[in-house]
Amino acid sequence: MNLKQIAKNTYLEFSNYEGSQHIASEFSIFKTLEIIKKNNVKNILEVGLGIGTIAKAVNTCFGNKIIYTGTEANPFCLESLKRNLSFKNIKVCSSLNDVDLNHKQELVIVDGKDEELSKVSKLISEHGIIMIEGDRKNQQNKIYSMFPKALFVHLISSKKNHPKGVFDKNSWQGGIKVFFINPSLKQKLYWFKEKIKTKRVYLNRKYL
Repeated sequence: MNLKQIAKNTYLEFSNYEGSQHIASEFSIFKTLEIIKKNNVKNILEVGLGIGTIAKAVNTCFGNKIIYTGTEANPFCLESLKRNLSFKNIKVCSSLNDVDLNHKQELVIVDGKDEELSKVSKLISEHGIIMIEGDRKNQQNKIYSMFPKALFVHLISSKKNHPKGVFDKNSWQGGIKVFFINPSLKQKLYWFKEKIKTKRVYLNRKYL
């Protein structure tokens, strides 16, 4: 099964669950999987697991090749995670304060709030990537302040939401914001290509 199919299936599956109004978009799930694959990511930290949409997609795609850590404190979400995630290779912490500082994360997905977001600077690896799912302007500004030299791109979709999903079928699929905190050459090339794609999508949207 390819990445796009996994993203679609996961989005539609979680669209049927209670709390689905806050899940990641189909496009966000796909781009997350793509970045993991292209960068050979093995260690992931998700800040705000929610009901488990992204974690489920990652496990479906990569299985136990990924060491997955996530934070979540909301009682409803914690109960949902027990129902929605059947795999065991995930560690759930109540906050970033409980994440092991000695275990460096190659990808940090910001999908919720945490007052200790500044701790990400101590948790992330040298060439780590940070992704923000959704708008989350405050978190974006915080990451900019921590990594002022990072390369940033806002990935957006040219497709609208699936008609059987939880989000409005007449709206564009939600995007994802990506920071390469200390980019390697490979990451710079990916960033440049995605910047070009984003500009094209913005232009195409005007005529769709």
